[in-house]
Amino acid sequence: MYSLSELKKQNQEISDLIEVLRVLISNEKLVNNPFVCGLVSRFNEKVWMHLVFEDNSLYSELAKNHNPDISDIAQRFHDSAKEIKKEFSCYVKLWCKTSGVDHDQQAFCGNSLDMLDKIQQRIEFESNKIFPLVESQTTA
Repeated sequence: MYSLSELKKQNQEISDLIEVLRVLISNEKLVNNPFVCGLVSRFNEKVWMHLVFEDNSLYSELAKNHNPDISDIAQRFHDSAKEIKKEFSCYVKLWCKTSGVDHDQQAFCGNSLDMLDKIQQRIEFESNKIFPLVESQTTA
């Protein structure tokens, strides 16, 4: 199990990668660049593993709580992880094809920014709701 400080560090790394990807994705010349697609694929793996670790540690602990408010937050946390994993997997399959396939820049950029926004919102939810909740449960 990852410690809370390790998960917070991963959140910061994911946020930093989001900033880099926003710049790269908005550059029309880089739409079909294999290095950008490689970075997106590695980013996908990092986010996926982060969500799995959280699901196995934070969610399982919060889900056991007898307080219905905490259980509800845990369920939303779990559901959002499943949704992000599903959507990001589809995103990578659709857009990370560098074998001569030309992408519509506007569609690629829009879809990419939407996906990055969802992940950033998830990171903020973790930082603002989940981590403080876990900390309060461990000190209670």
